[in-house]
Amino acid sequence: MTEPIPATMKSLPKLLQLPDELLDSIISQLVTPTDTVYFGLTCRRTHNLVRASPVWRRHCLSTWQYWTPRHDLPAKLARPPLHTDWRQLYIERIRIDRKAAGLFEALLLSQQHRAQRMQEIAAGGRDVQDLLLRLKDGTPDEAEDVLARRWHAEAILGMVHRTAAIATWWRLRRDREVSLEEALCAFDLFLLAADRVELVGDVKAELDRIAECVRGTTDVFEELSTRQRALRIAEYLVSQGLVGNPDTANYHALRNNFISIALFSEEHTSLPLQSVAIYCAVAKRLGVDAKPSNVPGHVLAVVTAPVGQSLDGGPMDASDSVERMHMDPWRQTQEITEDELSLRLLHAGIPPYQHHFYISGADTLEMILRTSRNILRSVEGIRFGTPSQLDTEAAQYSAAWAMFILGDNNPALATMQRLQCWDFLLEKFHTYFPHDSALVTENMLPMLENLAEHHHVSEVLERMQEEDRVQKVQKLREANDSGVQFRIGHYFNHKRYGYRGFIVGWDPQCAAGQAWIMRMGVDELPRGREQPFYNIVCMDRSRRYVAEENIEPLNERPPLDMLRLGGQFFKRWGDEEGKFVSNICDEYPDD
Repeated sequence: MTEPIPATMKSLPKLLQLPDELLDSIISQLVTPTDTVYFGLTCRRTHNLVRASPVWRRHCLSTWQYWTPRHDLPAKLARPPLHTDWRQLYIERIRIDRKAAGLFEALLLSQQHRAQRMQEIAAGGRDVQDLLLRLKDGTPDEAEDVLARRWHAEAILGMVHRTAAIATWWRLRRDREVSLEEALCAFDLFLLAADRVELVGDVKAELDRIAECVRGTTDVFEELSTRQRALRIAEYLVSQGLVGNPDTANYHALRNNFISIALFSEEHTSLPLQSVAIYCAVAKRLGVDAKPSNVPGHVLAVVTAPVGQSLDGGPMDASDSVERMHMDPWRQTQEITEDELSLRLLHAGIPPYQHHFYISGADTLEMILRTSRNILRSVEGIRFGTPSQLDTEAAQYSAAWAMFILGDNNPALATMQRLQCWDFLLEKFHTYFPHDSALVTENMLPMLENLAEHHHVSEVLERMQEEDRVQKVQKLREANDSGVQFRIGHYFNHKRYGYRGFIVGWDPQCAAGQAWIMRMGVDELPRGREQPFYNIVCMDRSRRYVAEENIEPLNERPPLDMLRLGGQFFKRWGDEEGKFVSNICDEYPDD
């Protein structure tokens, strides 16, 4: 029999005559956080119920996909819902989003404090990734500043990913408890994470999937010996085209240095190092101890039998030496014989008395330093071969950071290695990644403590920060009566060299130093140094200084890559004007 409703409740709306349990059930069905908040505003009772409701757990998980480790989300999810204040966590994340969104809107309006605001947003790490992805991928084409929004969102995402990559290499340097695939993914984060945000997780998941596919090739995989497993892994990887490179003419192509490209691209091409890394990662997941061997010229995999066992599964005395075998998954599925290995080492210039250094596996740090050198070699080769679709500046930047942080496997040589690459790293930062001053301050300066280079880096940082703080000096067309023909945002073809770019700055006369003027033969031009000169950005991101007589304006819409690049300086492309719409009007107000 139903209990009668107390007289004090009969005057309430029918909804509020329901017991708390039913109201909780209603709250749990509210779809959006806004609906939940409004329901809680109806009266004090619903307010208290909404505050304590576990519905905020669902709202947190449906609103944000990415969380910084400090939230310890896996632990929260493992606990009963009421053991975590999910509403407070939701409020915290909303505040982070609102602050980041406010900073983002402000940085679009002025160049002043732009780098500082980008750094403040990037400091949020994974907590700002959802917002940045919405700005990057969700800004509509018809938005007034579509290019600027997308470019700056992607640029800040890049800052977040580079911070994560450098943190990975620091972990490797400190304790070396970092898997080879994760340490290699750090290079990929510099170039490829804008289009694959969960790159490291995706790579690990793909390696898990491949390992399960290998396991599924036979019903008795667990009964196979170490040698049989090692051979079966190679056979599967080769048969699926996941390792190797049939396009030997492009052996050193830049793309072959990145493990995520090897795994996810249709071609699956890679250098031997990346092929061996894939092999070793899959082997580890299948209970096989496999490591790369740092053989000069061509990395191999070293497979070691378990303690007390032979490679074929038989027992071995503890006094016996550990059995090893070598694999070359980039070239073949068969085991490399001892004679073949010795011959390879001899061909690589290794004398017999040093062969034992290459029989056992190398550590991850050595492989990352080797990858850095390979990347620099690949970029150098682009000058004489086919241009790469990848960002060569970001590739060099990643290699320079890895070499600077890791130094050398020999601690005595580490400082010398850093001193050999610090100026190259600083130049890349200053020219192409000027928003990374926090990275340089936190990761480069401490490593140069008590060295002369520390003062130089500090000066560069202070100068860049001052340039970001001060208001831009305006260049007015009327004030100089310069007769500058072209404007900020014009898309053009270089009359002499044929490359294309867009204008981001101008001077009424050549403002370069005398040495540059002499080296470039400026005075030999028909109009000489007195003509206007333009700061331009090319398709490959390079910056150049071009005489007006070499500018040939183009009456066509730039390709997508050029439009994407233009977002650093422009709001959008204006079809009516036939040029980009400037977002640097605080410096060039008449353009």
